[in-house]
Amino acid sequence: MATILALAALILSILYFILQAKRKQKLFNEAVSMQVNYLFQERPGQYSGDYRTKSGVFVFQTERKDNELKNMVIKQVKPDHSALVVNLEQIVVIPFENKREGNSDVSVRFKLLKKNGEITTLEGKGIRIAGVLNFANRKPKAFSTLLKIGELYQLKELSDQAK
Repeated sequence: MATILALAALILSILYFILQAKRKQKLFNEAVSMQVNYLFQERPGQYSGDYRTKSGVFVFQTERKDNELKNMVIKQVKPDHSALVVNLEQIVVIPFENKREGNSDVSVRFKLLKKNGEITTLEGKGIRIAGVLNFANRKPKAFSTLLKIGELYQLKELSDQAK
C-alpha cells in the first residue's frame, strides 16, 4: 500500500512539473516573440583575448507582443550542444518600456570547447533560456523556454537588407 502511494505521489509530482514547464513556455510565447541567431568569431581571441579558444555570440532578436511588458530578464542560457558553453557573469536585461516599436536585440557570448569537436553550423540546434518577465501592472512572471537557433547572423542581416 505504501509503495502504491509513493508511486502515485511520484507520478503526480512529475505531471505537476511538466504542466508548470508548459505554462511557463505559454506565458513566454504570449508576451514576446524571439529569434536566436549566431555568429562565430572571425579570428581566435577576438572576443575573449584567449587565442586558443574559439568563441562567438548568440544574438537574441526580441519583439514584445504584450504592451504591458516593461522588460525581460534572462538569467540562464543553456545551449543543447555539449561543445558550447555560455557563462553569464551577469543577467541580461532586454528593455521594452521606452521603445516605440517594442523590438530589442541583445547578444550573449559563448565558447566552443575543442574536446567536443568542431562545429561548422548551429542552425536548428536548441537553446534553453530562463528568466523573468516584468510587467507594468502585474506581478513578475518566471519563464523557461526552448528555442531553435536560426541562421548565421551575417546571412540574416544581408537577407533583411535585400527585402
